[in-house]
Amino acid sequence: MKTQLFVSSALALLFFLGVPHASRAKALTVKIIISGGKLPEPIEITDKHALAASDIWIGSFLDTTRPPLEDPPGDIQRYEVIFYVKYRRDDIRKAYAVYYCPSRTAEPGLIYLPGKGDPWQELNWGTIVREGRDGKWNYASPVWEDSIKLAISHAEAFQHHASR
Repeated sequence: MKTQLFVSSALALLFFLGVPHASRAKALTVKIIISGGKLPEPIEITDKHALAASDIWIGSFLDTTRPPLEDPPGDIQRYEVIFYVKYRRDDIRKAYAVYYCPSRTAEPGLIYLPGKGDPWQELNWGTIVREGRDGKWNYASPVWEDSIKLAISHAEAFQHHASR
């Protein structure tokens, strides 16, 4: 019985040591900084619901059920969105960046994933490459967009009111 327990424990340990990437979760998004658009200064988002919809590894901020667009529609408001992740306890770093354009219609907003030669391309490709989506405009996921649009509108209203 002792031998069987030892062998089972040893096999389990070897399995987990042999597949470290499969057994560990990726770093979590812990903060988002948004600038541009009508924002006179950047805003920081740490709301747990917004962050849960902002997983850079699986791209939960994108609506991958729809194909990307080559070009955005005409005159649109553009925000720079920087995702920060926590790799270790004292290691929070900038890990991914996109450009977000909220829609003025019932259509979802668009997210531009920097591609070859774009600012932020090096950062993003050092984190994750999205074949067929980098360098293109992608639709925002509804859950992510709801959180981000709300944060932006609150910040713009507050900052506009505070400047009076």
